[in-house]
Amino acid sequence: MAWQTYLVMYFGTETKKPSEVAKEIEKLGFETAIGPVDFIYTWKAKPTKEQILALGDKVSTALEFSGAVFNLDTHD
Repeated sequence: MAWQTYLVMYFGTETKKPSEVAKEIEKLGFETAIGPVDFIYTWKAKPTKEQILALGDKVSTALEFSGAVFNLDTHD
């Protein structure tokens, strides 16, 4: 089974619209999901803590000034 990072986002009402934020997240390699999570990132191999945190940093940068908050959950 592949390791995946699940991303749940809560959108704000500041400058970026949800569709704009989604495009930024997809550029990071996440796929849009329908259900209890919003996006899924599939790892090629078991990620390290540092890799997961680096992905979180990229998500944080993509969400900058959007008012959105997020949660990451990584497991196999």
